[in-house]
Amino acid sequence: MMTKQALTVTELSLALKNCLNLQFPGVCITGVISDLYSGKGYLLFSLTDENSKLKCIQALTDNDSVEIDVGDTIKVKGTLSVFNKSGEFQVLVSKLERLSNTPSSYLTSSEQHAFAKANSRRVNIIEFDSLIRSVGIITSRDGAALSDILAVIKHELGYLHVKVFPTVMQGKNAIESFENSIFRVQRHKDLDVLIIARGGGSYEDLSIFNSKNLANLLKSIQIPVISAIGHAKDDVFINHVANASVATPTSAIQKIVSNKNKCEIKLQGLRNDLSNAIQRLVLRKRNKIEKIFASPHTASGKIEIHAVSLQLLENKLGKALRGIFLSRQQKLVRMENLLEKLKKTNKKVCENPIIYSNDKKRLIRSGLNLRIDEVISIKFYDGIVNAKVSSAEK
Repeated sequence: MMTKQALTVTELSLALKNCLNLQFPGVCITGVISDLYSGKGYLLFSLTDENSKLKCIQALTDNDSVEIDVGDTIKVKGTLSVFNKSGEFQVLVSKLERLSNTPSSYLTSSEQHAFAKANSRRVNIIEFDSLIRSVGIITSRDGAALSDILAVIKHELGYLHVKVFPTVMQGKNAIESFENSIFRVQRHKDLDVLIIARGGGSYEDLSIFNSKNLANLLKSIQIPVISAIGHAKDDVFINHVANASVATPTSAIQKIVSNKNKCEIKLQGLRNDLSNAIQRLVLRKRNKIEKIFASPHTASGKIEIHAVSLQLLENKLGKALRGIFLSRQQKLVRMENLLEKLKKTNKKVCENPIIYSNDKKRLIRSGLNLRIDEVISIKFYDGIVNAKVSSAEK
């Protein structure tokens, strides 16, 4: 019995490629374009019909003037081959002809640079002066990108309000899904930043992010947009239209973590400046008073005059300091509350009701202060109730 020698995968791929070259030295194929991607010096796309799909690759030269888009029906001539790394059939296109076209949705390589230059609105999100309190996320509900982002938010950004807009991130329904999501984003006026996130994939999977329609949709968004598409090696067109682009979805949320850290440092600096300013003010007033009493040439009459002046000054100083301390204390309280919100996610809710007189000028702490037929206001955490006293018992 003769045993056949086993082939390696590479040997089999090369054998298939040689057979195809001999059997099909030149092929002519018609189909509809899908999954269009324009790289540096080459064009990748797929030809489809009702039942099948075939990958094609064309090396671009200066003589190639035919512009094609997704949905166009074209005829290609070339050589049938096998791509060694994946074992997939592909056509090495030598010539193509457009038979019919649909309205353009995707940018050709020559349009991308001009469109990006005209529509770029790139800013650096790290330079925001105010704290980012809410963020919208356009991504797939079940994708790993959303899980990665939410994990960072849970550990680093407990105060952050997050609104997720589930979206189809690839395929024929992607554009329609993006339109719906962006319309919903525009209705949420409380959002500070929008993140568009998706994990890595093939050029077909990411082709939606080279869409001119999607780029135009992003222009309508009034808040800053962070593009977080794919991995570090992936570069799609909307990266050049968004306000900022990052290598991974996790890097997008890390920008907001950096914003929080900078705001905390700035807040602590303001608190220290306020405390130092109050101490300097008190020290200046104290030194002025001590100089008056330390003068050796003060006559008894002048002492009495100065005593009255000092009393007036003390009253004014006390009133001014009380106002200053009250104002600064209120600011410190607001700052402390803001710091607490950065560490806690749950809001405290008052559980006990508060009772006021009907004109809300008097706080009622005891039933002995109530009169029959008196109208009172009872304030609960979720609303106010007006009531009339019919009887009162000790």
